[in-house]
Amino acid sequence: MEFHRRKQKTITVPIVPLIDILVVLLFFFIVMMNDRIEKTPRPEIQVSLPSANAIKSKVTTVQRSTLTIGADGQTELDGIKVISGLLKETLRSNLKVRPGLKLALSVDKNCPWERVLVCHSAAVEAGYPPGDIFYPVRKSTETPSTESSP
Repeated sequence: MEFHRRKQKTITVPIVPLIDILVVLLFFFIVMMNDRIEKTPRPEIQVSLPSANAIKSKVTTVQRSTLTIGADGQTELDGIKVISGLLKETLRSNLKVRPGLKLALSVDKNCPWERVLVCHSAAVEAGYPPGDIFYPVRKSTETPSTESSP
């Protein structure tokens, strides 16, 4: 007598998803271990940058008109207040009266940057060459420190 046997299913383990999970876990542990490893400090390079006080410059005795821009945006040309809408015309007439005179823009540190750009472009449009417009730099009272923090 013959007995009917069922065919046995072969048991398979899906290996590809397991490999994917193992790779993800491996990356996770590598990244996490990098934070745990004590890193050796890199050697530091000591850089000493020059300051404006260290630069030697020549004293110039060129006559210049001074356009002063205050913290509130009010402008003065050689100590005389300039009406806000007539800046370009005032600079143009100053250039006609005193030809060849260069312009210094003295700006308050609290002045809005937009006002500085407006005054500079008005001076260029009035006829001052961009090379003849300069911004005087005041020497700072701070001394540069030579110590470096670790």
